[in-house]
Amino acid sequence: MKVKSTATDMVGWRYVLATLLTVVNVLHGSLPVTAQTPAHLPQISSHRGANNLAPENTLAAFSKAIELGANFVEVDVRTTSDDVSVIMHDSSLKRTTGLDAKVNKTTRAEIKKLSAGKWFGDSYADQEVPTLEELCALVWNENRKRETPIHLYVDCKEIDTGEVIRILLQNRLLDSALFYGSVKTLKEVKKFYSKARVMPPYPGAEKIDRMIKKLHPYALDVAFSDLSAETVSHCHAKGIKVFSDLLGKYDNPEAYKKATQLGVDVIQTDDVSGVLNFLNGFELQQK
Repeated sequence: MKVKSTATDMVGWRYVLATLLTVVNVLHGSLPVTAQTPAHLPQISSHRGANNLAPENTLAAFSKAIELGANFVEVDVRTTSDDVSVIMHDSSLKRTTGLDAKVNKTTRAEIKKLSAGKWFGDSYADQEVPTLEELCALVWNENRKRETPIHLYVDCKEIDTGEVIRILLQNRLLDSALFYGSVKTLKEVKKFYSKARVMPPYPGAEKIDRMIKKLHPYALDVAFSDLSAETVSHCHAKGIKVFSDLLGKYDNPEAYKKATQLGVDVIQTDDVSGVLNFLNGFELQQK
């Protein structure tokens, strides 16, 4: 039997529940006293695609991340010796393709012959090192079917800035893309496109206002160890979103809880399903 509740009752119960949850977390030492019930749940960025289910930075991994429900697909962009933008985390091709050569010393044609997936499993032996063009085509085609678009999170490892901007613009993904990198690289991105959404690493409390004035970032990438209610509130007060990499030892429900309760806007993870399951459960607790 369902019991009808007035809007006032529901607000009251939510407040009581939120307060109780906060007290419990404080008592267990998992949440600072200053944390608040979040106004929204964080979105999810899939680190190098769904790299726990498919080889990192391949079209297979990106497709799986999109299928699972990631909001952002994080990709590492480098430039070949013949000026083609490709997706590769390391400066060397060795770890994921077996070829002991630098990306910037190798042509696109040479890289295309390599398998970027065989190391992960024989069923992925056909996966190549994708170009940024190929990834954009995948995302653009997927976005045509969706009401809520997938965003590209471009980690600018070693890029031809003008070429990357051109590719994103041509594929109608520039305005929604996010660029991560050093302040120098992001200033270069903004020279080519002044409205670019850029995200530098969080510089520390003493330098944050100077960086904001210098770069006008869309977001800051705050390390899990630097997350606090004060840091998140300060960023939000300046109109800046907070992203946080919950990777390795931080890719777990306790870290997801802390980031969510502090109001982090985007969680980056190697386990999209894990974060989604946590957020679904967390949302039910708040109702």
